[in-house]
Amino acid sequence: MCGGRRPAAGRARRAGQAGRAGQAERARRAERAGQAERAGQAGRAGQAGRAGQAGQAGAATVEFVLTAGLLFLILFSVVEFGLVFNAKLVMTGAAREGARRAAVEGGATPGAYECVHRYLALGGIAPEAVSVSITPKQASYGTMIRVSLVYDYPVTSAILRPLLGETVTLTAEVVTRSEKVRGR
Repeated sequence: MCGGRRPAAGRARRAGQAGRAGQAERARRAERAGQAERAGQAGRAGQAGRAGQAGQAGAATVEFVLTAGLLFLILFSVVEFGLVFNAKLVMTGAAREGARRAAVEGGATPGAYECVHRYLALGGIAPEAVSVSITPKQASYGTMIRVSLVYDYPVTSAILRPLLGETVTLTAEVVTRSEKVRGR
C-alpha cells in the first residue's frame, strides 16, 4: 500500500507543479502582451497628444496676438489720458492763478501774464506753446475779468496718433471780478 500511494502522490504533485508552472508562464506572457499593448497605445496617444498640444499652442499664440493689440491700446490710452488730464489741470490752475493776479492788479498786467507763464512752466508745459488771453486790459472794481488759455497738446503715443491726431486742443477759462479800486 505504501508503494501504491507514493507514485500517485508524486504524480499529482508533479502535475500540480506543472499546472502551476504553466499558469505562471501564461500569466507572464499575458503580462508582457498587456505591457506591449499599453506601450503601443501610449505611443500612439503620445504622438496624437503632441500634435494636439502643438495645435493648442498655435491657437494660444493667435489668441495672444489678437488680444495683446487690444491690451496695448488700452494701456497706452490710459497713460495718454493721464497725461492729457494732467495738462488740463495745470492749465486750469494757471488760469486761476492768472485770474487772481489780474483781479488784484486790475486787469491784464505783465504780472498776471508772468504768473500764468510761471505756473505753466512749473507744470511741465512750455509757456510759449500756450495762447493766453486776459480781458479787459484795465478793470475797475467789480468788472469781470476773463482769463482764457488754449493749448495744442502733442499726442505722445504713436499708437494713438492715428486715432486722435497729432494734437488735442485743451482750453481753460476762468472768470473773476476785479478787486482793484482806482484812485488810491
